Amino acid sequence: MIAVCITTYNHAPFIAQAIESVQAQVCNEPVRIYVGDDASTDGTETVCHRLAAQDDRIVYIRRPKNVGLVHNTIDLYRRIQADGAEYIAMLDGDDYWCDVHKLQIETDYLRTHPEVGFVHTAEQGQRDEPIPQGDLSTRYDLWGARHSNCTVLFRTELLRDDELTALLAEAFPVLDYPLYGLFTQRTRFAFLPTPTAVWRNHESVSQPTSFSAFRRYKKERIRMWRWLDKQYPGRFHFCRKRAILWYLWQNFYFLFAQTKKKLYLCSRF
Repeated sequence: MIAVCITTYNHAPFIAQAIESVQAQVCNEPVRIYVGDDASTDGTETVCHRLAAQDDRIVYIRRPKNVGLVHNTIDLYRRIQADGAEYIAMLDGDDYWCDVHKLQIETDYLRTHPEVGFVHTAEQGQRDEPIPQGDLSTRYDLWGARHSNCTVLFRTELLRDDELTALLAEAFPVLDYPLYGLFTQRTRFAFLPTPTAVWRNHESVSQPTSFSAFRRYKKERIRMWRWLDKQYPGRFHFCRKRAILWYLWQNFYFLFAQTKKKLYLCSRF
């Protein structure tokens, strides 16, 4: 079985398209859709209840209070593990899949490549750039594996309860970066160039629009890299000097982009 893990919070304009893009999949494997709603306040619950009532493959979990992205995702993972799914495909509630064969393409690849446990594809409109393959530890730094989470599918057996518990204790703002970093220690990664998903680039935990939130997130990115390096010394090559230079560049680029945007808006009047 393939479990599709969808975390959502205040995605009322998008969540139906996300779920329906999973329902449209043409796949030989049975599919179950797990939707974790982190106490949305904007009508997301109404949309999810309507779709779940129409499709018994949808497991809708509504959090009584907001628990955050990491807690929400890990709870879904543990439910998926208990239900015995072989694969987990990731899809955030504000993204969607644009290829009805996405799940079949990825599971076919994993079935014919037992040494690979993690596969991801291109996203729609992705620039033509080299994507790392195989053993990513030595290249998994501040940028991670250069994946879009909405394109990812991995073997459920890669999840380890002690690591999930440790990640909860660390209280990182996102889960994909450190978790997939841990995966690099016990499996190979594969990239398939087929565009299968659409990632919406708008305000989110990993795409903050305020400068203060942006700086906090970039500091957390550095903390995640340092944490991975401590888990497996000599594998992730944390470098304090490089981290500082990266942080300063990120701040400069953010302020430059914001200034450029303001100048453009002023020029229209």
